[in-house]
Amino acid sequence: MTMSSSLGSTLYTSSSDGSMPSFSTHSLYSTNSASPSSPSPSEISTHTVVSQQTTMTAKEESTSGFSSPVSSTSPGSTGAPVPGFSTTSTPSPPFTRTQTTVRTTHSSTTTPLQCYNGATWNGKKCVCAQGYSGYQCKYPKEYFLIETPQKINATVDLRVKVTNRDFTDDLNDKSSDAYKNFVQVFKSRMDKVYRDKNFPQYRGVNVIRLRRGSVVVEHELLMEANYTPGYLELFENLTKIVRAKIMNETGQLHGNSEDCKNLSLLCYDETDTIVSPVKVNFDLQEQCTKNAAEKLAQFYYVDELDGKLACVTKCTPGTKSEMDCHHGRCQLQQSGPRCLCLNSDTHWYSGETCESSTSKSMVYGVVGAVAALLVILVVVLFFLLGRSQRKLHSRQEYDMSREWQDAGYPGSFENTSVWEGQDLKGDTFGLENIYRNFQPSLRSVDPTTELHIQRPTVVTTAQ
Repeated sequence: MTMSSSLGSTLYTSSSDGSMPSFSTHSLYSTNSASPSSPSPSEISTHTVVSQQTTMTAKEESTSGFSSPVSSTSPGSTGAPVPGFSTTSTPSPPFTRTQTTVRTTHSSTTTPLQCYNGATWNGKKCVCAQGYSGYQCKYPKEYFLIETPQKINATVDLRVKVTNRDFTDDLNDKSSDAYKNFVQVFKSRMDKVYRDKNFPQYRGVNVIRLRRGSVVVEHELLMEANYTPGYLELFENLTKIVRAKIMNETGQLHGNSEDCKNLSLLCYDETDTIVSPVKVNFDLQEQCTKNAAEKLAQFYYVDELDGKLACVTKCTPGTKSEMDCHHGRCQLQQSGPRCLCLNSDTHWYSGETCESSTSKSMVYGVVGAVAALLVILVVVLFFLLGRSQRKLHSRQEYDMSREWQDAGYPGSFENTSVWEGQDLKGDTFGLENIYRNFQPSLRSVDPTTELHIQRPTVVTTAQ
């Protein structure tokens, strides 16, 4: 009799005869029994639950201390089962591992840089505004190449006065038959005037409008030429050809001519023929202006760089008009090209083009000499000041009482100050101070002593 139970995983059963355990698979929490009677201890099956959180082989189960109750026999018995006695068994079949992998996605962001001159940060770098470049768009472009077209178009505005036609209101309406017929006749005549082998650049005439008096025709002549570095000069010369041809045409037939009565012909007023300057649709300087930074466009001009046309500045290296900054570097600023002077280990550089240099060793030497001179002057001043103080001190200590005693005057004088030092008789300034600082002492004078003063005698001289 064999019983098996399952918790939704693979299990195995052990038999009482000691043979290899067998495996069976059952539904979750299901129990199958061959007999309704209770199983004996030897018939209890063991099971192992395998989950995604815990994966273990039979060998690992034994070493981890996980035990399964199985039937066993007591030592020395004949193999009969002993109820209640259990031991730890090690199943031999391996179990399937299930491993769960947890992935963590880390999002990283780039710290925005500080962008200059109207640049914007796109998450990876600074997107520079027109005319600027660099890592943070700090500096204007040194140059940019000009893309030249293969063909250059130009127009010349003209005005002629047709005298053998009268202006009607229909000629104001571009959709009217009168307008279309007149334009067709006029264009056909102009083609005969301009189209020849000497003028291959001619591409036709475009009528702009018609006005009264008799019929004034405002129109433009179209030209096209291959691009060449001298295309402006080419069109200037073509404009002279146009002027010569139209003046020749309007001078042939006048309004009072008999031929002008034929309406298939056009007669003109030669004095009312106007030819305007040529207008070219491609301007090299305009290319510089529209591609440069708005505040710096005035400092860009067209020049040849490495055999190609480019918009450059005086700070662009390799151009004919490059600014020579000598010992500096040219930089385009809003005020224009400026030389930024550099310094070396031995010199300082200055000037509008950094052309002046100053030796650092010479400056250090001059500064050192001035400092030494100042130190000497300070020492001399202190010495003279100390000497003056000592001299004044010696004057104050001179005793003038000895002067009075040596003069033989009776009595004594008491000096109110202490004086010592050298004889100050010849020092008038010193004597003045001395006289102010002493007073006579009459304690030793005898008032009873008679003083004999010699009577003065008058001495007369012979006349």
